[in-house]
This record gives sequence, C-alpha cells and structure tokens, in this order.
Amino acid sequence: MNNKSYFNQLQVISEHATKLSSYLHVLQAYTENEMIDNNKIGNIFEILELAVKEIDIITENT
Repeated sequence: MNNKSYFNQLQVISEHATKLSSYLHVLQAYTENEMIDNNKIGNIFEILELAVKEIDIITENT
C-alpha cells in the first residue's frame, strides 16, 4: 500500500469516526433529555441505525 492510498484510507476512517462520534453524542443528549421529561425514549432507533452504518463503513475501510 503506497502512502497516498494509506492516507486516503485514514481520511475516510477519520471522517466516519467523527460522524459516529457525533451521532453517539446526539443519542446521549437526546436520551438524557427524554428520560428527564418522560418514560418514553422516542425514536432512538434512527440514530442507532446511522451509528451502525458508520461503524460498517469504518470496518470496511480497515
């Protein structure tokens, strides 16, 4: 693997890791707020699905 290919792969992984981190922070804040207001969590499955997709992309690129 040459340096350019390696750098590109690291850049892809970094971008998706950043997205995953953002999704998980949103999920954390969302669930904390919802837990305070009521017993229902709402639609966290959409956020979880996005997070899982990011993990899949990271896994494919490693």
